[in-house]
Amino acid sequence: MNATELARHLLQATYYDSIDRGDMASAVLALHPDIDWSHVQVWEHHDYRRRAEPTRLKGRQAVHDLLAERVKKLAEAGIRHRIRQLVCDGSQGAFLAAVEGPGREIPFFGWFELRDGLVGRYVLRPVE
Repeated sequence: MNATELARHLLQATYYDSIDRGDMASAVLALHPDIDWSHVQVWEHHDYRRRAEPTRLKGRQAVHDLLAERVKKLAEAGIRHRIRQLVCDGSQGAFLAAVEGPGREIPFFGWFELRDGLVGRYVLRPVE
């Protein structure tokens, strides 16, 4: 598997598809244990609103804890994450994606860096 295929597998098949199924333990297996994770809310729902400052987490367990806290509300929101385009140059790359939900779609983009065959850095921002 080349770097582009690995990145798509880790980000879509392991991370996003697992989140969409509510399986947060499987989702974080795509992430390096020392992941540098930065996220700005894309789909506002329940009490999750877009803030000017991103949520920044360090480490797989911290990401798992955040996702596990949100699992029920994500299911209620009825959203899915879909990568549309992904480019990778060696151990780093970017992607355009969308959160799909009831009656609408909101685009976002991400930056990632691979480390030891896992996602070592993850930066997600909504497309304005």
